[in-house]
Amino acid sequence: MVFYFSIFGLLSIFSAFEIYGLRYKESKFFFICLSFFLFILSFIRWETGTDWENYISFFNSSLEWGNESEFEWGFARSNEFIKIIFDNYSILLFFFGLILFSFQSAAILKFSPYPVTSLLFLWSTVFANVFFVRQSLATVILFFSIKYIKEKKLFKFLFMIFIAMLFHRTSLVFILAWWIFPLKIRPVIMLLFIGFSIMISVLLSKVMESLGGLLGGVVQQKIEMYLDSGGENFGTEASLTQIIIKGFANKIFIFGLSLFYLDSLEKKGISFRGYLNLYWIGILLYFSTISISVALVRLSFVYDMVLIILVPIILNNITQVSMRFFIFCIFICYLLLRLYISLVGGYYELFVPFKTIFD
Repeated sequence: MVFYFSIFGLLSIFSAFEIYGLRYKESKFFFICLSFFLFILSFIRWETGTDWENYISFFNSSLEWGNESEFEWGFARSNEFIKIIFDNYSILLFFFGLILFSFQSAAILKFSPYPVTSLLFLWSTVFANVFFVRQSLATVILFFSIKYIKEKKLFKFLFMIFIAMLFHRTSLVFILAWWIFPLKIRPVIMLLFIGFSIMISVLLSKVMESLGGLLGGVVQQKIEMYLDSGGENFGTEASLTQIIIKGFANKIFIFGLSLFYLDSLEKKGISFRGYLNLYWIGILLYFSTISISVALVRLSFVYDMVLIILVPIILNNITQVSMRFFIFCIFICYLLLRLYISLVGGYYELFVPFKTIFD
């Protein structure tokens, strides 16, 4: 665990420097260096991260071009190409890591006033996508596509969605972002919709439990499996109620702070509302689907990534030094807790120790 918290400490130090004095060119330099370091970790790792066994087994079985598989076309063909030409799984990780960190880094530099701080948030929540899976690749491509929403280039935006779908089919849900991004929705309405989504989640859970008890047999077993899978896949044996409370605490904390600063940021002409709209949709998707299946919850992941842009914009526009320091310290504590929970919440043995090809 020391390894993970050491990276957190390093990112926190450079983030503090960034917020309190570094020029953007200096921040960009440190961001590129730190991202390159994380990129190296992404392809020298070995037997570390979720879905390792499934992915390496698929790679080893990719002996011919064009075989049918459960995976998306782009992911499957990439595995086959690297297997046939190089027969080395680390080269496949290098290839995917190069795609991921290229899109991820370009997007952060494009959208964030504090790129190192964005990287700190990304490390604390999803290990900066070092342990990427198919959806990670799709998510960073979609995240980059926000650039074309802002520039109102529909065909380029749709092309990015098409590319992302080659790695994960659920990428299609991000097409909603084209219409959601420019909306100006009243904060009260946004909060009401969040409340309704939570109520729907709880109600659906109760309805499914009732149907299971009424129909019995195989139907009841399948419903119980779906309801139970939410807790397991979030790295805990928690009940649905506990998961909802945890999700509420994680998401509403950032969302509430964003609403608080929304008016002042808009008066300054800062591009902020669009990102907030996307984060809001992610919250609605999360709470509306969590009682049904964790597979559906994943629809919200790309919208959740906007978090790493919201906070740097807020920090960048807090003029009072003492208040900026206070909020930054709160976020450091929050991120430290998020990182700790990510490590010990249920997948500890998949991340600790961090194994490499050199071990």
